[in-house]
Amino acid sequence: MSIARRAVKSIVQVPLILWSLLGVVPFVLVVALSFRSNNDIFQYPLGFGGSYHISNYVTAWNGPPGTAGEVDYFRNSALAALVTLAVSLGAGSTAAYFATKMSWRASQWLLRAFLLGTVVPFVLIVIPIYQGYNAVDGLNNPELLGIAYGALSLPTTVLILYSFFSDFPKELIDSAAVDGLGEFGTYARIVLPLSKAAITAVGIIVLVYVWGETQLGIILLQAPKSQTVAVGVLGFQGQFTSDLGPMFAGLSIAILPLLVLYLAFHRFISKGIALGGVFR
Repeated sequence: MSIARRAVKSIVQVPLILWSLLGVVPFVLVVALSFRSNNDIFQYPLGFGGSYHISNYVTAWNGPPGTAGEVDYFRNSALAALVTLAVSLGAGSTAAYFATKMSWRASQWLLRAFLLGTVVPFVLIVIPIYQGYNAVDGLNNPELLGIAYGALSLPTTVLILYSFFSDFPKELIDSAAVDGLGEFGTYARIVLPLSKAAITAVGIIVLVYVWGETQLGIILLQAPKSQTVAVGVLGFQGQFTSDLGPMFAGLSIAILPLLVLYLAFHRFISKGIALGGVFR
């Protein structure tokens, strides 16, 4: 390889390296600060220096006074995430696939309706959602919160998967029809098994949203024992005092499941995004 081509390749990689650092450096700082006391955090804001306190993780896991602790938060987040994935992927993938079977005009109107759902300001729907949940005694319930998350993430799921299903090989669908499978049988037995990469990629996107969402969670989950990870960690900061060490420790623990999921499914994510193409 010539020197000029090496130089061009190095220049192209610089933005990628900077983008990677933009995501890695904050995580490293959070982990570094998670071992510090309040005094050390203010004295050494970059997290390097002072004494180490492993007890911050114990406090975060069990919860400071007045909070429930990471054990309950993880369970609640897992319940909300499972319900969200069931609603979003179950209804979203079905709607996206059968939208490709509609006439062009009908499918475009349907997609425009879902697209409109992605631009509705969140502040306009917070009060109606709260009033609805309060009316059915659904507050402080992580499973019911998952239904709201599933509905909110449904437009994104449909739009991404519609692009993927639009390019699904017609030969396979025609072969299934020849074998006597109906539309739903073809979808369930042929299309879904061959769409694992795209569905997994969308599922990770939805899961990241659920794991980090706080606005709706704060409103619908007011009891400490019912709160999710993102909402519960915010409770580590009191009105008059802040125990920042356990709060950073709680954030470090909360990030771990997402890191494990990404490392386990990163090939599916890359492949699914590539196969999904661009929404038309």
